[in-house]
Amino acid sequence: MENYEAYFMIGGGLTSLGKLIAVLASGILLAKQRNWSTILMFLGSVLSIIVSLGFLLLTTFSAQEGPESVVKVNALGSIITPLPYILFVIGLLLFATKQVKKQQQGN
Repeated sequence: MENYEAYFMIGGGLTSLGKLIAVLASGILLAKQRNWSTILMFLGSVLSIIVSLGFLLLTTFSAQEGPESVVKVNALGSIITPLPYILFVIGLLLFATKQVKKQQQGN
């Protein structure tokens, strides 16, 4: 039988690495250009880490109460987890449209 726990650990590590890179990149953009789009991108990337850690803790504590509690926390997580990504993508969309407008005005 394969060691699936290692796969989950590697997947979690890669996810964490991606989130940290997103915070770093959006932080650099925020330092260079302070506007609504970069603020939304930075806020979304930071909130994604906070939400992930929060649901990790909630799942751990809910496991002590029983399986039904774990299912409720996971259901809530499936709704709340995408919200920071939506915030990040809205900021990215605003940033991209602003860059396209700048390029069109420059031509």
